[in-house]
Amino acid sequence: MEMGSRPLRASGKRALRPAGQPGDGPALGGIGKGKEVGSLAQGSNMFEDVTKPRLYPVAVFFFFSGLFSPISSTWADTAIATAHVSPSSIKMEPGKPEDLPALLMDDLDKSSLIRVVENQLAAMKNISGSRPVKVGDQVLTYARFRETLSTFLSLLHQNLSPNEFDRQVREKFVFYSAGEGNQAFFTGYYTPVLKASRFQTEKYVYPLYQLPESLVVSTHSDTGDINRSFFQARNFTREDIDGRNVLANQNLEIAWLENDIERFFLHIQGSGLLKYENGTTEGVQYTGSNGYSYQAIGKLMARDGVISDLSMQGIKSYLRARPEDVPRYFYQNQRYVFFKLTDYLPRGSGGGELVPHRSIATDKSFYPAGGLVFIVGKKPVLDDKNEVTGWEEFSRFVVDQDTGASIKGPGRVDLYFGLGEQAGAGAGRYAAHNKIFYLLGKD
Repeated sequence: MEMGSRPLRASGKRALRPAGQPGDGPALGGIGKGKEVGSLAQGSNMFEDVTKPRLYPVAVFFFFSGLFSPISSTWADTAIATAHVSPSSIKMEPGKPEDLPALLMDDLDKSSLIRVVENQLAAMKNISGSRPVKVGDQVLTYARFRETLSTFLSLLHQNLSPNEFDRQVREKFVFYSAGEGNQAFFTGYYTPVLKASRFQTEKYVYPLYQLPESLVVSTHSDTGDINRSFFQARNFTREDIDGRNVLANQNLEIAWLENDIERFFLHIQGSGLLKYENGTTEGVQYTGSNGYSYQAIGKLMARDGVISDLSMQGIKSYLRARPEDVPRYFYQNQRYVFFKLTDYLPRGSGGGELVPHRSIATDKSFYPAGGLVFIVGKKPVLDDKNEVTGWEEFSRFVVDQDTGASIKGPGRVDLYFGLGEQAGAGAGRYAAHNKIFYLLGKD
């Protein structure tokens, strides 16, 4: 995914520390008003009755990403602690027993959790177990990561009661609290489905470009001079490429879209599914950029006072109603993304196929791909118009599989919502501070 946010400065050491031990401590509090997280266990049957209707398929998760920041002065000051922090400043230190809820619960079905763990294990299959991987100031091995996922997977395949599952997870794993002050700011991303054509037509006029790799290093046979076109292309801005068409007619177009706004948001998400008029589909995936930093257009629109609804849907509605403002805001984000055609399966930077609501993206300089993660926080409740009517507490196991342009620092996490319009509605409004824990199998 490609999103952007304003980095905020921070100071001091960040702790990646072991959390609670079996049976210790009350449920987590202090996340917000309402019942304690521990009360989520009341009347809940984790991993049981997977056919029971749940909230998440109805897009209950919404986000305000850095794309649309600032949401308010409070969010702008506290939401994204992406300061210039060294990974070695995250210390793995002993934590307090009460850092964990009284009972480890999961609000989704077990089958999706099994799938995401299996997907990541498959992606790590051919990685040398002795290969080092850094987590904060600690150097571990991929073997430790694989063993953690494999052990957890074996527990999922057993028919354990919630209490027994809780006991065995605490017995077999060490929990390390992560993020900024034991919290991370969560946003959401998804895979858009877009109408497209393989050729330019009167209807499809907005190109997706492949990275001009053929221009990286080439020489003129008569002079031996290196062709510098590629390096010049890396300096082209969004206005150069889309406004002045500097890459046109170079056989770099891989597909054409009918909507410039949707193309812009595809650049932000980093991948999508193209749906051609003959009914066939094809995936499109990020393969590089022009090297510019992302500029959050929502922040610019908020600065100008032209919009109050800072969700993705709100920004799209504004731009559709005022197409004359599209270049005004789009061109201020100079970053430009290049794509390649792929199969339609969305995959994270760690190689594993993503699973809706079970895959997260983090800054890989702090947290490597393949981490088993437990999150505790709040999720929104939506009405039939996908408007937020309230928030409720939840906890969930996820796998760290991806990264993103705006996911910088130990306190930023992106939650994957899935494929299509409904997933976009969920991802388009989600913003929450959640507690986050990394699990490692005990030696």
